[in-house]
Amino acid sequence: MVETLTGMKRKVCLIGDEGIGKTSLVRCFAHRVYDEAYIRTVGTMVSKREVSVPEAGHIVTLLIWDISGQRDFVHLFKEAYFKHVRGIVAVFDLTRSETFESLHEWLGETDASAPQVPTILLANKADLTGERRIADSQVKGFCSPRSLPWMKTSARTGENVEAAFRHLAGEMARR
Repeated sequence: MVETLTGMKRKVCLIGDEGIGKTSLVRCFAHRVYDEAYIRTVGTMVSKREVSVPEAGHIVTLLIWDISGQRDFVHLFKEAYFKHVRGIVAVFDLTRSETFESLHEWLGETDASAPQVPTILLANKADLTGERRIADSQVKGFCSPRSLPWMKTSARTGENVEAAFRHLAGEMARR
Protein backbone atom coordinates (compact mmCIF):
# COMPACT_ATOMS: atom_id res chain seq x y z
CA MET A 1 0.00 0.00 0.00
CA VAL A 2 1.37 3.42 -0.99
CA GLU A 3 0.79 6.22 1.48
CA THR A 4 -0.10 9.55 -0.10
CA LEU A 5 1.28 12.64 1.52
CA THR A 6 -0.93 15.71 1.55
CA GLY A 7 0.44 19.14 0.80
CA MET A 8 0.34 22.16 3.06
CA LYS A 9 1.86 25.62 2.81
CA ARG A 10 3.31 27.26 5.90
CA LYS A 11 4.69 30.77 6.32
CA VAL A 12 7.93 30.91 8.33
CA CYS A 13 9.44 34.19 9.54
CA LEU A 14 13.06 34.73 10.49
CA ILE A 15 13.87 37.12 13.33
CA GLY A 16 17.12 38.47 14.73
CA ASP A 17 19.56 41.34 14.40
CA GLU A 18 21.12 42.30 11.10
CA GLY A 19 24.40 40.73 10.01
CA ILE A 20 23.88 37.42 11.83
CA GLY A 21 23.42 35.25 8.75
CA LYS A 22 19.63 34.96 8.37
CA THR A 23 19.79 35.46 4.61
CA SER A 24 22.73 33.07 4.29
CA LEU A 25 20.81 30.40 6.24
CA VAL A 26 17.81 30.80 3.92
CA ARG A 27 20.00 30.67 0.81
CA CYS A 28 21.76 27.56 2.17
CA PHE A 29 18.47 25.79 2.89
CA ALA A 30 16.20 26.94 0.06
CA HIS A 31 18.73 27.33 -2.75
CA ARG A 32 21.66 25.21 -1.52
CA VAL A 33 24.20 27.99 -2.07
CA TYR A 34 26.54 30.02 0.13
CA ASP A 35 28.14 33.35 -0.73
CA GLU A 36 30.93 34.87 1.39
CA ALA A 37 29.78 38.36 0.43
CA TYR A 38 27.51 40.05 2.96
CA ILE A 39 24.05 40.41 1.48
CA ARG A 40 22.06 43.03 3.35
CA THR A 41 18.33 42.39 3.17
CA VAL A 42 16.41 45.46 2.13
CA GLY A 43 12.72 45.03 2.85
CA THR A 44 11.60 41.42 2.67
CA MET A 45 12.78 38.42 0.67
CA VAL A 46 10.60 35.31 0.35
CA SER A 47 12.03 31.90 -0.54
CA LYS A 48 10.30 28.54 -0.94
CA ARG A 49 11.19 24.91 -0.42
CA GLU A 50 9.19 21.71 0.02
CA VAL A 51 9.96 19.38 2.91
CA SER A 52 8.56 15.88 3.25
CA VAL A 53 7.29 15.03 6.75
CA PRO A 54 6.16 11.41 6.27
CA GLU A 55 5.56 10.76 9.99
CA ALA A 56 2.86 13.47 9.89
CA GLY A 57 1.64 12.49 6.41
CA HIS A 58 2.47 15.83 4.81
CA ILE A 59 4.65 17.58 2.32
CA VAL A 60 5.16 21.03 3.78
CA THR A 61 5.91 23.92 1.45
CA LEU A 62 7.83 26.41 3.54
CA LEU A 63 7.39 30.03 2.47
CA ILE A 64 10.37 31.56 4.26
CA TRP A 65 10.17 35.29 4.94
CA ASP A 66 13.49 37.01 5.58
CA ILE A 67 13.15 40.64 6.66
CA SER A 68 15.69 43.35 7.39
CA GLY A 69 17.21 42.85 10.85
CA GLN A 70 16.52 46.42 11.89
CA ARG A 71 14.00 46.30 14.72
CA ASP A 72 12.47 49.63 13.66
CA PHE A 73 11.62 48.12 10.26
CA VAL A 74 10.08 45.02 11.82
CA HIS A 75 8.15 47.12 14.34
CA LEU A 76 6.65 49.24 11.54
CA PHE A 77 5.58 46.25 9.46
CA LYS A 78 5.00 43.58 12.13
CA GLU A 79 1.29 43.16 11.39
CA ALA A 80 1.99 42.30 7.75
CA TYR A 81 5.18 40.35 8.51
CA PHE A 82 3.63 38.10 11.15
CA LYS A 83 0.20 37.77 9.52
CA HIS A 84 -0.59 34.06 8.97
CA VAL A 85 2.84 32.99 10.28
CA ARG A 86 3.03 29.32 11.28
CA GLY A 87 6.69 29.06 12.28
CA ILE A 88 9.47 31.26 13.64
CA VAL A 89 13.22 30.88 13.21
CA ALA A 90 15.01 33.06 15.77
CA VAL A 91 18.69 33.54 14.94
CA PHE A 92 21.71 34.96 16.73
CA ASP A 93 25.43 35.09 15.96
CA LEU A 94 27.60 33.00 18.30
CA THR A 95 30.46 35.50 17.80
CA ARG A 96 28.48 38.60 18.88
CA SER A 97 26.97 38.52 22.37
CA GLU A 98 24.72 41.54 21.73
CA THR A 99 22.79 39.51 19.12
CA PHE A 100 22.09 36.87 21.79
CA GLU A 101 21.04 39.49 24.34
CA SER A 102 18.58 41.07 21.89
CA LEU A 103 16.65 37.78 21.55
CA HIS A 104 14.45 38.79 24.51
CA GLU A 105 13.14 41.73 22.48
CA TRP A 106 12.78 39.75 19.26
CA LEU A 107 10.89 36.92 20.92
CA GLY A 108 8.77 39.39 22.89
CA GLU A 109 7.74 40.95 19.58
CA THR A 110 6.76 37.59 18.11
CA ASP A 111 4.99 36.45 21.29
CA ALA A 112 2.82 39.56 21.06
CA SER A 113 2.14 39.18 17.32
CA ALA A 114 2.16 35.41 16.86
CA PRO A 115 1.64 33.58 20.17
CA GLN A 116 1.86 29.78 20.34
CA VAL A 117 3.69 29.49 16.99
CA PRO A 118 6.36 26.76 16.77
CA THR A 119 9.77 28.38 17.13
CA ILE A 120 13.36 27.20 16.87
CA LEU A 121 16.47 29.10 17.95
CA LEU A 122 19.54 28.93 15.71
CA ALA A 123 22.98 29.73 17.13
CA ASN A 124 24.61 30.66 13.83
CA LYS A 125 28.26 30.83 12.74
CA ALA A 126 29.17 27.66 14.64
CA ASP A 127 32.11 27.20 12.27
CA LEU A 128 33.88 30.22 13.84
CA THR A 129 34.88 28.31 16.97
CA GLY A 130 37.81 30.56 17.88
CA GLU A 131 35.59 33.67 17.82
CA ARG A 132 32.71 32.24 19.83
CA ARG A 133 31.36 34.48 22.65
CA ILE A 134 28.28 32.55 23.86
CA ALA A 135 28.58 29.21 25.68
CA ASP A 136 26.18 26.32 25.23
CA SER A 137 25.20 26.67 28.90
CA GLN A 138 24.01 30.26 28.25
CA VAL A 139 21.87 29.13 25.32
CA LYS A 140 20.45 26.21 27.30
CA GLY A 141 19.66 28.57 30.19
CA PHE A 142 17.80 30.87 27.80
CA CYS A 143 15.90 28.09 26.01
CA SER A 144 15.04 25.76 28.87
CA PRO A 145 12.36 27.87 30.63
CA ARG A 146 10.74 28.54 27.24
CA SER A 147 10.90 24.88 26.12
CA LEU A 148 12.56 26.31 23.02
CA PRO A 149 14.52 23.88 20.82
CA TRP A 150 17.86 25.16 19.53
CA MET A 151 20.68 24.10 17.23
CA LYS A 152 24.13 25.37 16.38
CA THR A 153 24.23 26.14 12.65
CA SER A 154 26.63 27.34 10.00
CA ALA A 155 25.43 28.64 6.66
CA ARG A 156 29.01 28.40 5.41
CA THR A 157 29.40 24.66 6.10
CA GLY A 158 25.69 23.77 6.07
CA GLU A 159 25.92 22.36 9.61
CA ASN A 160 22.40 21.66 10.95
CA VAL A 161 20.71 24.06 8.49
CA GLU A 162 18.68 21.30 6.84
CA ALA A 163 17.97 19.66 10.22
CA ALA A 164 16.71 22.93 11.73
CA PHE A 165 14.21 23.70 8.99
CA ARG A 166 13.09 20.05 8.85
CA HIS A 167 12.52 20.08 12.62
CA LEU A 168 10.38 23.20 12.32
CA ALA A 169 8.46 21.74 9.35
CA GLY A 170 7.71 18.64 11.42
CA GLU A 171 6.43 20.72 14.33
CA MET A 172 4.17 22.71 12.02
CA ALA A 173 2.85 19.58 10.28
CA ARG A 174 1.91 17.98 13.58
CA ARG A 175 -0.16 20.99 14.73
